[in-house]
Amino acid sequence: MRSERKKHVINNQALMSLKAKVIKGKLVRKDVIKIKESSNSILKREFFRTTIITKEYFSQHSKNTIIKDITKVENLNVLNVDPVGFMKEMEWYILELLFYKKQLNEYSSLKLEFEDSFFRKGGDFGESILVQIKEKFGFSLWGIENELLIQKNQNNHTKKELQKYYDNKFQNKSSYLNFNSYLLSLVVNKIVDESDPILYSKTSKKQIENVHHTLKPILSFFVSFENFPIDDEEIVGMLLSTSVLLSIIDRFNILVKLLLNFPENIKNRIRKNFIDLLSQFDDYRIKHFLFEGSEFIENMKDSDIQFVESEIKLYCGDYKQNQELINRVLKEFYISKSSLDMLTYYTSLQISEGDYDEGILNSAYIFDLVDIIDCYRSVKSFSQTSFEKYVSKLFYYTRKYSNFDLLNQFSMYLNQFLSGSQNDIRIELYDRYISLSYLKYVDNISETEEFLSKTNALSNIDFDSIINQKFDNLKFAAEFEVVLSLLRHSEVSITDFEILIEVIERHKLPIWYLEEVKYFLYKYYLEKRDLENIILEFSDTYFRTKNAIFMYPLDEMRNIFDEENRNLDLSKIEVSIFAKLCGSERLKYVFEDYLENNLIDYPSSIKITTGNKDRVRFVLEYICTRDFLSDMTLLFESEEQVVNERLSILSKLNEENEEDFDNKYTKEISELSQEILLKKLVRSVNQSKLTVDSEKIYVKNKKDFDKFFDDFFDSADSSEVEYIPISDQSINLSNGDQLFFINFKEYTPKMRALEGVFERIVNKFLFDDDGLDSYLSTRIRHGTLQGQIRKPFNNNYLITEKISDSSEVYAQNEYIRDIVGAEYEKISDILNEFSKSIDNEISYIKQELLQIKYKSRGIDSGIFNLSDSFDDLEQEVYNKVKVLSDQKQIYDKIVEYIWKKIDDKVSKLQSLIKNEITNKFIDKLTRLEASLLANDVEAPIIRNNIATCKTEIQNALEEVAGWFERSQISEDTIVRSEDLISVSENIISKINSDFEKVTFNLNLSEDYSISSKELPFYIDILLILFNNSMKHSGIKSEELIINASITDEDDCSVIKFRNNYLSNKEATIKESVEKLEKELQVIDSSLDIPMLTKEGGSGYSKLYKIIKFNLQKKPTFNFKLTSEEFEVGIRMGEYSENTNNRG
Repeated sequence: MRSERKKHVINNQALMSLKAKVIKGKLVRKDVIKIKESSNSILKREFFRTTIITKEYFSQHSKNTIIKDITKVENLNVLNVDPVGFMKEMEWYILELLFYKKQLNEYSSLKLEFEDSFFRKGGDFGESILVQIKEKFGFSLWGIENELLIQKNQNNHTKKELQKYYDNKFQNKSSYLNFNSYLLSLVVNKIVDESDPILYSKTSKKQIENVHHTLKPILSFFVSFENFPIDDEEIVGMLLSTSVLLSIIDRFNILVKLLLNFPENIKNRIRKNFIDLLSQFDDYRIKHFLFEGSEFIENMKDSDIQFVESEIKLYCGDYKQNQELINRVLKEFYISKSSLDMLTYYTSLQISEGDYDEGILNSAYIFDLVDIIDCYRSVKSFSQTSFEKYVSKLFYYTRKYSNFDLLNQFSMYLNQFLSGSQNDIRIELYDRYISLSYLKYVDNISETEEFLSKTNALSNIDFDSIINQKFDNLKFAAEFEVVLSLLRHSEVSITDFEILIEVIERHKLPIWYLEEVKYFLYKYYLEKRDLENIILEFSDTYFRTKNAIFMYPLDEMRNIFDEENRNLDLSKIEVSIFAKLCGSERLKYVFEDYLENNLIDYPSSIKITTGNKDRVRFVLEYICTRDFLSDMTLLFESEEQVVNERLSILSKLNEENEEDFDNKYTKEISELSQEILLKKLVRSVNQSKLTVDSEKIYVKNKKDFDKFFDDFFDSADSSEVEYIPISDQSINLSNGDQLFFINFKEYTPKMRALEGVFERIVNKFLFDDDGLDSYLSTRIRHGTLQGQIRKPFNNNYLITEKISDSSEVYAQNEYIRDIVGAEYEKISDILNEFSKSIDNEISYIKQELLQIKYKSRGIDSGIFNLSDSFDDLEQEVYNKVKVLSDQKQIYDKIVEYIWKKIDDKVSKLQSLIKNEITNKFIDKLTRLEASLLANDVEAPIIRNNIATCKTEIQNALEEVAGWFERSQISEDTIVRSEDLISVSENIISKINSDFEKVTFNLNLSEDYSISSKELPFYIDILLILFNNSMKHSGIKSEELIINASITDEDDCSVIKFRNNYLSNKEATIKESVEKLEKELQVIDSSLDIPMLTKEGGSGYSKLYKIIKFNLQKKPTFNFKLTSEEFEVGIRMGEYSENTNNRG
């Protein structure tokens, strides 16, 4: 009692002292910080109850709470830059907000109405409510961000127009306005940037990486919350302490978002310490946050009960009889994830029955919300097509509408779904309603029954069968909502799982019910550490519903697998599949064991049967890639063997796809086949030169480049402002206050946009399949270089091979052993070390020196380290291209600039190879000779071999240096008619397994030739025409006769294909030809070239594209049809100078 009295006296004395300082105008920052950093919670609360003190505090030290005129706020003042401790910062933060409790409670109510109004069709996007909020509570980042969203939705404003919108509000450029302007520029990027979440995350991180650490938490929180380290108490404390820069609305929104996203350990501490403070806010989200366990049951309101009863009615009835209920959901219920769950369930059933009515949602909601629902349904249903597109789009909406509770729920849903955290129970805290989803909070049957008893649920569902685990009696989705909640804490048998799965399939419930039950079956096996069944079930999941694997905790599964895979039956193909799907580093070894245990020599020898078809195809397609096969050094000794094996695999996969020319294997088969065959044709020219097919890179990446070029063309060649860090970001004033500065520098948006274009192009130029790294990898690092350097040593019998890939021991040198006899034992270690030193040097050249480095990709030690090579981009490129409007012209300028930098590196490399590297190998030979002499081994033949090797290695390295002469794909490499015929027939036979059955005659003029660069396109043309004949003739392969020719006529190349056809198909073919002629006329006259990417069909739109854009020829098609044969003739003429070639 005395202790309490003493504390009371001390508190009174402290407050009296503070009052006196306020009256005298001497209350300074350090006085307030002393209170803030104390452990005396009662004193802090009295501080905010004392009017004279709080008036001074909010006018001097936290004065941005209500900002009526932002242009009058000049400086960036913070009370304390360094947090006083997480819990103390949180307590102070809540006490500040409670001072404005009345205003914030009113704001919460208006915010709810605004968000609901925004998404409803036919309204004003909630603009009138937003105006009301602004009039009452002044400027806030929340408010202006929503104004920007309204402008975006109402007027479809561009990025530039949105930036202009807020710039007009900030005419004066004080530090405070600069700060807000910079933050809003990042917010605009967040609103308009539709890139995938990984790319956006990287971009947003980069945007703020140079910002001073004090301001970074605020920027990260608003611009890229997914990057915000919410479990880092120091960073969160810094966010709380610097949020004094923001309005009271923004501070309150920060608090709510933190509370609902905190990990459970932090939540529990906050509930325990501040429940009396937080419960004073009349905000449903905070009330939900304060629920402990099943407390929500006793806190259910009438609106919650009505909502659950609506769920029960929908989930227990025929969806076709519930149109009236759906109309009520659309018009009467708040827009929330729980209400969208009902709509998703309803529309999923409609789609499965083929009676989906898009108008239902379109008439009620704006486009974005309808699209959000569509994306959500597709993700929740594990869409087999475009799943990643829907995930990416939904992530974009969570960024665009990050102010909205609904999208914060979806953000949590995506993070939970894609990380395998199916037990995450935070999603419901944002929801307006306590719904059936809240059952996941319930820990036992009695609480479940209590919850359901609040509604009419028990009279609509078979609860007895649920609690007695008589699952065969179940038939409604509502019953499975209850079952799924019970599976979290009740154990059921394997038989019960099988019954649940059978019942779900029998009643044709939406697929997510089946996959959630399967997920709990995985948990069942996990608890029993039954890895064998985990692997089998997971493989079944993938081949049943491919995208459902994202539900699973792949990292956890990989760790278990890596620890325990040695105890598995490795003869099962599912083990390799599991290793691949969960990203195990043990995949190579597991797969090698699979082949060995099943006595399989090569992957292409794996038999495909009816029972294992999907699994074997997965292994061949996704595991046995070229790169993977290259690492299987026990099976393949050279890259040529690897390529041939991959071709065998692709041919095997392609056998069942012969009717589908556009199948996914055709391109790779064609490319690999051409690679093998062209090596013989072009080795002397292109194999020995540095090659990047920049044209091909441009064509295949054009769509990707377009977005960045559009940004460049849309950006202004004007000066704007961005943040720059400074060393002294704050000063202490004489009164003890701390004044915080933020500094900016000017930049040019168009130059910044060019940097984005440049980075995209240079990455593709360096790392694309047709880029520099691909050349170095396929033509030098993978075999060519090692063979070239090792050859002189092998030819002179100075080195041997390792006895195995994992060993450091080399085979005995039998050649030298025969020469020196018994003395060999004295020098065996010397020879072993010499072989090792040669291979180590080669490995250094391959793995360290001949590598590319740019930004975060590549190896620093590589000679092609270009990270610091482009400092003169503005001078050398920007000043030349900023006035250009032709995208391809700019691209060519950038490529020319990149080549210039690579040429500099090539000169250094050639000098290095001819001098330092050559000397290293000669020194090794000299030291070998000296070591042999030192051990009394003196054989003239060995000395001669060493001398010869010195000459040969010099010549070999001179040749290697010559490989690095720069060359584009050579136009001078001529492919003659006989080579074109052999290459074409070889590739067509690999792609079409019926080729040998067809009578195929391909004739070319003897003097007909093309360049090697044109060869791939000719192959494509012949392949398309061959497959058309196969598909549309109606004749069996054995009876089909195809006569083809390529000739020169009147300065044109003419390709003709003639084939017989089934007599009763004449009318069908005639109709198809007439339709085709019209399509080609449309294509030829259209400015946007429609149908060029159309799948299926005859392939003539693709022929048009190849001829016009790849070969840069003018295509003319001529069709002839007789009673026995069909013929197509394609003239490929040159464009006249006056012709508008749209290529």
